[in-house]
Amino acid sequence: MRISLRLAVIVVIFSSHALAAKGKKGAPKEPVSTMDQGEDPTAKEESEKKAAKVVPETDEEIAAKQAKADAAEVKKRRARAKVGVFANVVVGFGQAPMPGTGADRTTLKTTSGTFMAGGYYDLSPDFTLGVRLPWTVGSQRQPDGGYVTVTALGTLELMGEYRVAISPFTILPIFFGLGAPTAQGNYDALDQSGTQRMTLNAMADAASGYRDPELFGPHRLPVIAGVGIDYQRKALSLRAATKVVLGIKVGGQLAHIQDMDSTYELKPLSFRSVTSAGISYDFLDRPKLYGALDTWLAYNAINAVEFTSKMGATPPTRLQFVFEPRLGARFGKVSPSVGYIFPIGGRLADSSTSGLELHCDFAF
Repeated sequence: MRISLRLAVIVVIFSSHALAAKGKKGAPKEPVSTMDQGEDPTAKEESEKKAAKVVPETDEEIAAKQAKADAAEVKKRRARAKVGVFANVVVGFGQAPMPGTGADRTTLKTTSGTFMAGGYYDLSPDFTLGVRLPWTVGSQRQPDGGYVTVTALGTLELMGEYRVAISPFTILPIFFGLGAPTAQGNYDALDQSGTQRMTLNAMADAASGYRDPELFGPHRLPVIAGVGIDYQRKALSLRAATKVVLGIKVGGQLAHIQDMDSTYELKPLSFRSVTSAGISYDFLDRPKLYGALDTWLAYNAINAVEFTSKMGATPPTRLQFVFEPRLGARFGKVSPSVGYIFPIGGRLADSSTSGLELHCDFAF
């Protein structure tokens, strides 16, 4: 009886442990988090896929982006008015070189004033069209000692400029132009009024330092092409350019020349190159004042009128070096400046030719 009781107790204890173990094993698992309770596994997977597709930029791609940013920065730094006009006056003193024997022949003493007006319009931030037209009035001394007042129209010039950005501070202007043959004058010695206008335009060309031959050649259709470089950073500005000017003869005649010691020829094509360089510096901010110095070298490869001396005289030099110091200011959209044109050596220095230049820009 005692053995049976003990056996029953052992069976009961064992059964209770078995039931407890079974209960733990069959207990429900913890609920799985839903989309409302935690991060979306699908979104996480898509994010991981996108992150895996990111490829580092190559050096070429980085350089291209930087170049694009630099070009945008250049345009921002060099913001300019879309429309601008200007007025320019060059007061000339001295005598204009003319072809002749021995020591170069010149006109008689002349005081001239060349008035030029023009303007430009930006078709785009990189491309500009412009126009300019000079008109000259002068007091010319005559062989009898008296003076006569003469006026002469210059060449109407149409211009274009395309600007290429090559750094945040530097642009490369490429320019070209075509003139209408409106410059007055003639080379026939019997045409007194034509000769006077021709010599007055020659004086205007000389007073401007041979910088713009396309504006003053009678009966010439000028074709202009050139390229430059322009650097600006803070108060400093540096620039350089070179241009060639072809003058195509479209009329006029050379006749009744009284010089018996030389032969003369009116060339069907004239050719001059002009290479310039300049620097300017803003030395005051309020008001904005700056000083500048421009220099240029003109080379007359083919003159409109060429001569050959029968006496073997040495022809005049074809090179001319000129410099012009300037002082200017910027008052909002108005920018006036004044400069003086000094020739160094060459034909202009020999004939004591110089010019006072007054200039003003108006931006809109």
